[in-house]
Amino acid sequence: MQVITKSVPRSTSWISTSVPEHQTQSEQAKNFSSSYLVNNLVSPVRFYDAVRKVPSKAIVIEIAPHGLMQTLLKKSLHAESDYLSLMSRKESDNLHYFMSNIGQLFTLGLTLDLKKLYPPIEYPVGTGTPMLSPGIKWDHSKEWVVPSWEEFLPDSSVFKKTISKWFIIYL
Repeated sequence: MQVITKSVPRSTSWISTSVPEHQTQSEQAKNFSSSYLVNNLVSPVRFYDAVRKVPSKAIVIEIAPHGLMQTLLKKSLHAESDYLSLMSRKESDNLHYFMSNIGQLFTLGLTLDLKKLYPPIEYPVGTGTPMLSPGIKWDHSKEWVVPSWEEFLPDSSVFKKTISKWFIIYL
């Protein structure tokens, strides 16, 4: 059994449903620790107070075994806000569901460090690692006409004028 032994400062964007407004500056409220989790389990849920603090155009991520709060959150949040749940008990493949929602976070504009989802790669790669190239086969049965760059432009003189301006500006 693993135990949370040290506290970690919580993000400023973390909104707690278990800490009352007048206690938000307390040490327990500022840090994520075992005492915070115990407080979270034994305290009343202050859902309305927490949702009021969510800014418009926010991305709300519910981290729970199932998106229980989905309906309530979608009704309570600003219309411009987005909601995502990372798991759903109705899904047969929760890994696919999780990864789809991670992709959705990316499309919403979040910068994600996907390297943290995979184990680190030790270089040089071991000799038993299969290569990708034997699995790639090129299909040469069809021949495609590849247009030159001049065929993409409606009037090649426009392009030449733009190029000459570029050279004048940057020389």
